[in-house]
Amino acid sequence: MRAWIALFSAIACEVTGTLALKLLGLHTPWLALAVTGSLIVLSYLLLSLAFRRIPVAVAFAVWEAVGLVAVTLLSVWLLGDHLTQLQLLALGGLLLGARLLHGGTRTRGEA
Repeated sequence: MRAWIALFSAIACEVTGTLALKLLGLHTPWLALAVTGSLIVLSYLLLSLAFRRIPVAVAFAVWEAVGLVAVTLLSVWLLGDHLTQLQLLALGGLLLGARLLHGGTRTRGEA
């Protein structure tokens, strides 16, 4: 359970850092760099904790897929970006792929 908390915390840091790069970078690039850099480093540290219990392929796929979907949807909501139906389908495909990878992988300690 702690590994999954670390993984989703890593995702939250990555998403926040990525959005900060856009939101802060327009007016204060030095602050955007500091915030984004700090959050990305923290994201990788948390991801390394998740790797202790979650297979690397699964953790990385979830980290990338959920992070990408979150950044995309938040950029639509906060920044006014637009998505086509094909792009929405692609985001669903990413999540489905991560879920299928997770479903086909046993974690340590499982029989």
